[in-house]
Amino acid sequence: MVRSVRTWMLCVLAAATALCLSACGEQRTGTIRVGVKADVANFGLYDEESGRYSGMEIDLAEQLCEDLGYGQVQFVTVTSANREETLDAGEVDMILATFTITDERREKYHVSPVYYTDSMAVMVEDSSLLTDMADLKDCRIGVMEGTSHAGLFAQYLAEKGIIPAFDAESFKAASFDGGVTFAEYDSYKAVSDALEYGEVDAFIADWSILSGFRGEGRTILSETFSMQEYGVFTQKNSPLAERIDAAVANRLADGTIDGLKTKWGN
Repeated sequence: MVRSVRTWMLCVLAAATALCLSACGEQRTGTIRVGVKADVANFGLYDEESGRYSGMEIDLAEQLCEDLGYGQVQFVTVTSANREETLDAGEVDMILATFTITDERREKYHVSPVYYTDSMAVMVEDSSLLTDMADLKDCRIGVMEGTSHAGLFAQYLAEKGIIPAFDAESFKAASFDGGVTFAEYDSYKAVSDALEYGEVDAFIADWSILSGFRGEGRTILSETFSMQEYGVFTQKNSPLAERIDAAVANRLADGTIDGLKTKWGN
């Protein structure tokens, strides 16, 4: 198994080198469509005044597209709820949108090497006096629709004995009432606003996403859970898939992605 993994990595790096050499010798042309977030500070954030996107995933998308030989990037806003639908419909060529890799998603899509690893966390208003996971029993939790966050959080609380065990396969955030309840929103800002206005008691998401909404009077609890790995998603039959794998591997190997993490404080 170790030998096979090493062989795979060597193949990917070799392809990355070939990709870089060929891209350097070609004139970049054409436009590639990339699905990105528009409401996640430091990853993908759209500024209406300037009409520009910014963040780590925006920079990475531009660099990958340069590696692939494209002359222009067209960013398409996606949400956690519609990014799979957008990719399935062929409205984008690839997605970099804090898209967590799961076994189910690997079966459905082609996924690049991991470019970012995070964990889930909980943010609360200091005035709530909630200080640890046990305090969240019987609370209403705000989550982004289209994510797996609610189910993963409920499973974590059940494993710790804070709420009763439940059937994970039949879990639905909107109807769950097994020691905590959930409210789903269509944007992270909407969840953040709900926390501010007292509609929910806590806001759960990946730590890096929560950090963009943390301000005075708010705390991200120290206990984290459920490791989250982000990858670039394409359709299974995409002719770009292997080239994207190679480009991501190259950007990991040459320190580019570490540099972007530092630049954006991720």
